[in-house]
Formats: sequence, C-alpha cells, structure tokens
Amino acid sequence: MNSALQEKISPFFIHEPSVKLAYLFGSQAVGNAGPTSDYDFAIYLDSKDPKKLFEVKAHLLDKLSLLLKSDNIDIVLLDSAKKPELKYAIITKGVLLKEVEPYRVLVEPQILNEYFDFKMCLEKNKVH
Repeated sequence: MNSALQEKISPFFIHEPSVKLAYLFGSQAVGNAGPTSDYDFAIYLDSKDPKKLFEVKAHLLDKLSLLLKSDNIDIVLLDSAKKPELKYAIITKGVLLKEVEPYRVLVEPQILNEYFDFKMCLEKNKVH
C-alpha cells in the first residue's frame, strides 16, 4: 500500500470507536491496484447484533466513499463473515490499519483455527 493512501485512511479508522480492527486487503493493499480497482476493507466490531453491523457498515461505506472519492468500496464484516479462506487471506495478506487491544490476539487465532480446521476437512474429503 502506498504511504499516501495509508496516511489518508489510518486516521479515519482511529476516529471510529466502534471499529476494533480494520484491514485493507486486495490489490490496494499489495500495491498493484489499477485505475478501476476497488478498495477492500475488513473490519471487526465485536458485535453479534445484525442491526448494529448493518448500520456501522453503511456509515463506514458512506464516510469512506467521501474520503476516497470513490463508490467502489467493499467492506467485509469479520464479525459475521462465513468464508474461512477469505478471513485467513485478510489477516495474513492484508494491511492492519487499526488495532484496539486485545481484539487482535482474540480474533486472529480464532480465524486461524477456523481456517486450518476447514483446510483439514477439505483435505480429508478430497477425492483421490
């Protein structure tokens, strides 16, 4: 990720108290974004309330759209995301933008365990 982009978005998440963890992932994070590339963010809110998750996601999409001057923004809610391989890619290849302690040490091991259980299950059921 280029430093200008990081300087723009890191302070944004610092001022969002409901966001406990924030990551940028995908092409913008690895530095090979093109002119039509979207911005992929993953956030953790420490909430199970679907209404709160929806409201915060809508709020963040609105604010990030204004900040980045783009409507091409995706947000994955780590609180409710179902795909272990996506969550694994986010925490291993994404750029951490915000961390409120102790959430990273609580959330990332859960994601890793879920991913490796999923991977082991796939390998076990693989047709030879």
